[in-house]
Amino acid sequence: MSGGLPRYVQHRAHLALRVAAAALAAVLLSVAAPVAAQTQPDGSGSSANPGDPADGPRVRFTFDKHPSIHVRKLFELDVRVKSQTDWRDFPSGPGTVPKNVFDLHRARVGIEGTLLMRFDYQIEREFHDTTRPWRDVYMDARVLRDLQIQGGHFKIPFGLDQLTSGMDLDFSYRSLAGTYLAPGRDVGLMAHGRLFTDVVKYQAGVFRQGGENVRASERTEAQSDRTVAARVVVKPWSGLRTRRSLRSFAAGIAFTDGRLPEGRNSLRGKTVPGDAFFEPVYVKGGRQRVGAEFQWRPGPMSVQAEVMRARDQRHGQGIDNENLPDAVARGWYVSSTWLVTGERKKDTVKPARPFLKGGIGAVELAGRVESLSSGNKGSTGVSFAGPRAPWILGKTDNVWTTGVNWYVNEFIKLQADLIREQREAGGIIIPAQGRLWSRTLRVQFAL
Repeated sequence: MSGGLPRYVQHRAHLALRVAAAALAAVLLSVAAPVAAQTQPDGSGSSANPGDPADGPRVRFTFDKHPSIHVRKLFELDVRVKSQTDWRDFPSGPGTVPKNVFDLHRARVGIEGTLLMRFDYQIEREFHDTTRPWRDVYMDARVLRDLQIQGGHFKIPFGLDQLTSGMDLDFSYRSLAGTYLAPGRDVGLMAHGRLFTDVVKYQAGVFRQGGENVRASERTEAQSDRTVAARVVVKPWSGLRTRRSLRSFAAGIAFTDGRLPEGRNSLRGKTVPGDAFFEPVYVKGGRQRVGAEFQWRPGPMSVQAEVMRARDQRHGQGIDNENLPDAVARGWYVSSTWLVTGERKKDTVKPARPFLKGGIGAVELAGRVESLSSGNKGSTGVSFAGPRAPWILGKTDNVWTTGVNWYVNEFIKLQADLIREQREAGGIIIPAQGRLWSRTLRVQFAL
């Protein structure tokens, strides 16, 4: 035994990863050969004459929004730098750890680019996190027009809020559901693409474990084994000659399915300040997630919503080794934003009139209502607190967030949020936790 898993299970997992890596390498080589042949400077490819002025210099260095290196059609490299600094005012309660007012939330450096016009890659490292420094480390191959194969360490396709880049969030922090119910990153292999002129976007993959988000901060071993995941998003009016405001309408569904090793490995939930809210219980069997998402961006406004449900099986986890009812966690949110300066809402907002360059930048108002809950309840309505209780005491954290985002220019963004929490246990507001206020100010820099 090692890390709670039998040796043959670990051997199978390692073997599966090696097979997946070999398959990805075969795919990369199969599509690289024809492209490499086209780029040979022998008169038969697209770079027939290296000295031809029309082709430009062999190596170009540019600095538009970030440093970039281009080597003809062979290689492109962009350097990225990301930084987020927070000033926080969180409520302190009994049994909670005091929080620092100042927090260097993100300090990342990475490279990304293209190889041979068919392979996209990204390597990103977080210097603020010494336990899990590597973030996205993957290569993505364009195999067919509507099919790409991605392999490496990246986000499991589940949860719109979780899949949104941390630099493009509408609020200082992700929703509680997106943070604690969505799986996050892991090592895996995924097929993805777009169909019918961008009407349908699909993602499907297999991953070594169940994602970084579901691992306890004090533990390094996985809380779930191999996981499969799929996500489909439909934009019914994409590409049609209809009202522009309808083209951004999108709705999707996603699911994951994985195996749980025996132990206190259920999902954990925390409050906005990061304090433990519902504790893990004993589980064994499978973990299934189901999620639905919605997004609409008509001009300077946006509306976004998600609902998630995670179910952990508890086979043989009763006091007399009997099967217990599944442990269930749920989460949802609805958010909306409005760019009062008139820019069109996109993933990355670029001010039409940057600060000190003819304008004040872009100003955005934002609001979100959300909830994260766990527990189950029998027919008698009786539930208990305890890791082996058949009916788990339900806990809920209801959160309201209002914020203002100031996009100073294409490099700097300021976010100010006012957050109110109301925490309940068994449907009753927890004493002294009925109205808790938090304030955050984030300064963000992206190169």
